Amino acid sequence: MSAHAAYRRQPVPQQYAQVLKAITIPAPTRGIIQHENDAYMGPGSCVVSDNWFPTMKGVRLRGGCIRWCVLPDAVPVISAFEFIDANVRKMFAAQETKLFDVSASTPALVKSGQTSGNYCASQMANLEGSWMLVVNDGGDPVLRFKAGGGWTPLLPPAVPGDGATAITGPVGSPVEFGANLTYVCKYRSRFYFIEKNSMNLWYLGTDSIGGLLTKIPLSGAATHGGYLLFLASWSIDAGDGIDDKLVAVTSLGEALIFTGNNPADPLTWRQEGRYQIAPPMGMNAHDNVGGELVILTTEGIVPLSQAITKSAGEMEMAMLSRAIKRMWREEVADKRTWPWTIKRWDEYGGSFITFPGGRPGKRYCLAMNTATGAFGRAVGWDAMCFLRMGADMFFGTQDGIIMQMDRTGYDDGVPYVCTLVGGWEMFQARSQTVTWRQARAVFTSGASEPFQPQLDATTDYVVVIPPPPQPGPDPGPQDVWDQGEWDDAQWDQPSLARPANRNTLWVSIGKTGFSHAPIVQVTVAQQARPEVELVAIAATFEIDGVNV
Repeated sequence: MSAHAAYRRQPVPQQYAQVLKAITIPAPTRGIIQHENDAYMGPGSCVVSDNWFPTMKGVRLRGGCIRWCVLPDAVPVISAFEFIDANVRKMFAAQETKLFDVSASTPALVKSGQTSGNYCASQMANLEGSWMLVVNDGGDPVLRFKAGGGWTPLLPPAVPGDGATAITGPVGSPVEFGANLTYVCKYRSRFYFIEKNSMNLWYLGTDSIGGLLTKIPLSGAATHGGYLLFLASWSIDAGDGIDDKLVAVTSLGEALIFTGNNPADPLTWRQEGRYQIAPPMGMNAHDNVGGELVILTTEGIVPLSQAITKSAGEMEMAMLSRAIKRMWREEVADKRTWPWTIKRWDEYGGSFITFPGGRPGKRYCLAMNTATGAFGRAVGWDAMCFLRMGADMFFGTQDGIIMQMDRTGYDDGVPYVCTLVGGWEMFQARSQTVTWRQARAVFTSGASEPFQPQLDATTDYVVVIPPPPQPGPDPGPQDVWDQGEWDDAQWDQPSLARPANRNTLWVSIGKTGFSHAPIVQVTVAQQARPEVELVAIAATFEIDGVNV
């Protein structure tokens, strides 16, 4: 080749325009999904939902938490319960040896020197007033609370200061002096108790909050051994009527179901069935949702109505927690030593479940949408137990602090990160290499919300989460009730308009792989509780072909 030919300019190949396609990915209303094949995940699913709560139409940012009160000892709050009357509302929280009234920001000691901090309580109103009986799983003597009258330890033969009769058992029995009772439940106007480490049930007279206990031995009703763990009233019609059942559950998961209003009369009292579930996660690991009794077990969240109609093999598909089976088993294996709790919060639209005793950096609880059954995690909420007062909900921590939930945009004054990793998306081109070019997220939010979302993606079934974004500028508390500052907020301003649609505009992604999952991150650091809900993510992509 001549020198002239070697240096001759060559024409550049003609450029091709990108062949881009577009798709819309709906928000993960189904929450965390772990029971579907990653290659065929249905729409509305996600892999990670940390501090995003699934709703009926999308996923919203959770609010922060603030300190309600600090107990004198920096030890775990093991359990909590409430007293609700027409004129009196109280909250109580228990540590290992002490019980406190935490209705106000300054805790008040109720009882010390106890052998356990795992309590349960039950309430009843009769002609003498409104009462609450409280026991713990250590079998300490029963405590009684009266609306307007305070606390009384029921230690016979002394007459309680509230003028009511003490609780006693037959002479020579383990419950003779009102001790060794580990659970209390009201069923058809009677208090029922469980004797410690036994299969014995005890009960009082109708509308009685004291007196002589009568025994119901249940050792012949159960077949697998263990001991009675908790009692619950189960209503088929979601009310309180003649169809209510008394459910006694053992430590090994046998559910014994009884009905009737007088255990002493065989004509009106009978056992209706015995059913097997997995061992429960504690004596407070159950709650009533509508007419359903749900129980936290080692295998998952069991609705009792399903346990009586399905075999052990069929229960796997009937569990409310089937979508997060892998997570549930990991948490049970790691945190079985602590008693678990579930609490419904109707005003929030969800139920919260403790994953108690996590190490620093791995402290969180589970949030479930009670309408859809979708799950997310509240990361940073070190919840050992939950309690309610009015429309507000609280949790106790491992450091002896009572925190109020869904307040402001800080977790105890510290910013928190909300991370969402959506379900794996094939972009209508399974087994082909795809380049995700751009993305755009659509939110509903208030006009003054300062949030700064960050969009990214991860590929090929490997979840790699980038560093979180910086928080947006804080505009201060909103001029609305329960958020605005007194003497500062403009209360006469018109109410907030309906949340507007906001989007991030098109953001470059530039990730290539055969499967993709969108990542949406927001760092929350503001005085007002965030009002942000993700609706959908739009994407443009290019199919590159098949790599062999």
